[in-house]
Amino acid sequence: MLFPARAGREREGGGAVIPVDPLQGPAVVLGMTGAALVASQSQGIRRAGFAAWVVGNLLWVVYASVQENAYMMTLFGFYWVTAALGLMNTREKGNTDQFAS
Repeated sequence: MLFPARAGREREGGGAVIPVDPLQGPAVVLGMTGAALVASQSQGIRRAGFAAWVVGNLLWVVYASVQENAYMMTLFGFYWVTAALGLMNTREKGNTDQFAS
């Protein structure tokens, strides 16, 4: 059963409820989803994984800038670039193959 987040408060039955951060929560889910999807052999599914990483890493960059953490911003900025490159590399090559000799 889900309980509403109350920072620093106890829920019924004991134990503190941890609030979900609006940037970190989705970034974690997207990062894990992307990792699972890029392991696929299907190019379409891999593409979806890279897309998840693009969005998730962008959320981490935003979070790092709000926190003024230059190290984290640099790391996830680099991850964002590599995810964007991976997304571009998984696009359909249909019409471009006709020019290869």
